[in-house]
Amino acid sequence: MSRRERRGRRRYTLVDDLTREAAIETVLGRMKAGDSFTAATRAAAAQLDVAETTVRGWVNRSGRRPRRTPQEVAALEAELALAQELNRALARTHGVVAEDLSLR
Repeated sequence: MSRRERRGRRRYTLVDDLTREAAIETVLGRMKAGDSFTAATRAAAAQLDVAETTVRGWVNRSGRRPRRTPQEVAALEAELALAQELNRALARTHGVVAEDLSLR
C-alpha cells in the first residue's frame, strides 16, 4: 500500500546525511543535464520515498540551487515576447485565431 493510500496517517522516512547529500547532488546533476527543478526533485523523492517538498528544501537550504540572473530572465522574457509576436503574425497570415494557439 502506498503512502498516498494511507490517508490520515503520516509516515516519516529518516534519511542520513550522506543520503541527503547524494540526493542534492543528484538533483543538481539532473538540472545541469536539462531537467527542471521540479522533475529532478520528484525523481529523487520517489527513489527515497520522501516528499518532493522535503528534497526541495534540502536543495534550497544547501545554497547550491542554480538561479537565473535578472539579465538572463529579461533576455528570456524578450525572446518569449518575440516568439509570441511571430506566432501571432503567422496565425494572421494563415487565418488562424491567435487565441486558439494558447498553451494553456
